[in-house]
Amino acid sequence: MVPLLRDARDRLRLLTLVLLLGFGVAFHLYLWSPRRTELVELEQHVRRTEEANALAEARAGDLDRIQEELELGERQFAVLQRLVPNESEVAAIYEAVASETQSLGLELLHVIPGDPASDSAGYFLRQQWAMQVEGGYHDIGRFLTSVAGFARIVRPEVEEILPARVTNSGHQLVQARVRLETFVLPPGEGGASNGR
Repeated sequence: MVPLLRDARDRLRLLTLVLLLGFGVAFHLYLWSPRRTELVELEQHVRRTEEANALAEARAGDLDRIQEELELGERQFAVLQRLVPNESEVAAIYEAVASETQSLGLELLHVIPGDPASDSAGYFLRQQWAMQVEGGYHDIGRFLTSVAGFARIVRPEVEEILPARVTNSGHQLVQARVRLETFVLPPGEGGASNGR
């Protein structure tokens, strides 16, 4: 058998090669791999942080939009509160309706107020009156137009119009069954007071 390393020079080359290989393995195991793992983790952290920032910015934009919609809704609700009577104004509206029938020469045959009930949204109370008036057809039309034009929301709905009687002057009178409906602010809510 021939010895592989015959001279000192070959031994020195082999030793240098083993040392370089050992340094390479040590560098890879103790410096390169931990640094690379740390860089990968740092990149993942940066990516998660950027995603969280983008989500937060989107939510902030949504929050601004929601705030604007809320302010618009509050302004619309304030306008609606000015149009909807409060409980104490219901009697004034009834008086305004009765006064309107008299001013147009209509005869108010009967009025049956309904009990206030909550509307479907639960914000207002729904107040209805069933009434029957007699007079000229066009006068009844003017009455309905006038009531619908009150400063407070009052919705007239004609249920039936029937011939009633003929006056001494030969005019045909009609009887109209009408349902009036308004929404009333619940107790404790504001609103300006003006029935007509």
